[in-house]
Amino acid sequence: MDIDHILYFIEVAKSGSFSEAAENLYTTQSSVSKHVISLEKELGLSLFDRSRRKIRLTEEGEVILADAEKIAAVYKHLLQSAAARSGWTNGVLSIASIPVMAHYNITGLIADFQNAYPDIRLEISEMEGIDILTRLKEQAFDFAFMRIEKLYKNFDSIPIFEDEMAAVVSKEHPFSDRIQLSLSELSGENFMLLNKNTLLYDISLQACKNCGFTPNVTYTGTRMENILELVAKNQGLSLMMRHAVTYARNENIRIIPLEESVRSTIGLVKIKNRPLSGFARTFWNFVAKKGQA
Repeated sequence: MDIDHILYFIEVAKSGSFSEAAENLYTTQSSVSKHVISLEKELGLSLFDRSRRKIRLTEEGEVILADAEKIAAVYKHLLQSAAARSGWTNGVLSIASIPVMAHYNITGLIADFQNAYPDIRLEISEMEGIDILTRLKEQAFDFAFMRIEKLYKNFDSIPIFEDEMAAVVSKEHPFSDRIQLSLSELSGENFMLLNKNTLLYDISLQACKNCGFTPNVTYTGTRMENILELVAKNQGLSLMMRHAVTYARNENIRIIPLEESVRSTIGLVKIKNRPLSGFARTFWNFVAKKGQA
């Protein structure tokens, strides 16, 4: 029996939704469904009543859930015990991150790791992508959460979350009622972007150049919220990753998909071939298992 089948079943039971469980587990809904179906086949039982909009545990599912939670608790204790006996206790990992941890639920990933390995301390610093690359090369950090499109060959990465670029305009903008836009239609607009130390700035400029124009950038900033407020006041438009903007929940803007597919993936990054301590390897493997995009 695969322990992930049990852990995924518990998460679906807690959330009452396959989609919400997938979000909490940093995976796809189809992956969660496959794990639960595999467990049901192995047990020969139907664990959920799927006939309603919100799924519910069957009577058999209620009984199995109680046992599954006991198994999960034993598994968690086993991991902690193994860490303690392998010399991984009181370890410290230094991690850099671009300022999108909450947007992509990296905060949840970190919390899950800390719950599983409370004796490994994570020291996390926020900074922009260009600065992170420099500091990683200097070995100032063990790992970094960042965009992985512009990485050099001397870095390893684990993809966590893929997002797609969209145009962001004021609800008063002439484009606000459009279902989709081509980047080429934006050539005469004023652009408000995250600053030049972000990899997203480079991605945005390159996307525009690929469509035959150089954007007229009238504002660059470090905080997405400030840019969105200026856009909401119709001072210009922006190019941002769709999921991140949706997380901001600004009612005075419109997020419009682009005809051109411009994607960016957030991942965990480390220096290639750099030896890892036991607790660093534990963190890397944990993210590899939980966080694949």
